[in-house]
Amino acid sequence: MVINMDNNLHELVFVLDHSSEIRDRYDEAEKGFKALIASQKNAKTSAAVTVDIFGSDYVNVFDNTPIEKVKFSKELFPLSGVCPLIDSAERAIFDVGERLNRTYEGCRPSKVIVTFVTFGRDNASKKHTYDELAQIIKHQSEVYKWSFFLLTDFSINMEKMNIPEDNTVIVKKDEPEGFKKAYAELNEKISALRDKVFEENGQG
Repeated sequence: MVINMDNNLHELVFVLDHSSEIRDRYDEAEKGFKALIASQKNAKTSAAVTVDIFGSDYVNVFDNTPIEKVKFSKELFPLSGVCPLIDSAERAIFDVGERLNRTYEGCRPSKVIVTFVTFGRDNASKKHTYDELAQIIKHQSEVYKWSFFLLTDFSINMEKMNIPEDNTVIVKKDEPEGFKKAYAELNEKISALRDKVFEENGQG
C-alpha cells in the first residue's frame, strides 16, 4: 500500500533536558537552540515544530507548530534537579506517533526528525528502561523511517539509546562557546538530512 505524505513538510521534534546540569551555561544553551530553530526556517521544505521540556515536570511548549510561528519567551522554563530522560523520551515519541496516526495521510510529514538534548544520565525515570527506549527508537526508525539525533555531554547515552554515532553531538560544557558550537554542529546535521530527503523526494 502506498502512503501519500506531504513531501513539502518535515516535523522537527525536540525533547529538551532542563535539569540543573546546565545551570551555569543556561543562557548559552538556550541561545544555541534558538539559533538552530532560526536556521531551520530557511530550509527548502516547510517544517512543523514540537518542543517538549523535561525536569521536575514535563511540558509541551509547542505541538506541531508551523516553524514560522515559533517564538520563544525570554526563558523556556525553570531548571530543575532531576533528569527523567527515558520516560520523557518515550512519552514524546508516543505523543507524536499517536497524533500522526490520527492525521490524514496526505497531511502527514514526509520526515519526522526527533532530537534529544540531555546532560548527565537519567536519574528519575520510573516507568521505562534504556533497553525499552532503544527498542522503540529502533522500531520508529525501521518501520516509519523516523530519524533520531542526540546532543549530550555523556556519550553512554548514545549507546544506551541506540542513536547512531553520526547523529550524535557531544557538547563540551567546559569549553568556551561549547554549547554554541554543539548546536551549530547539530544544525548542520539536521539540515543535511532535510536536504537529502528533499532531493530523494524529487524536489531538487
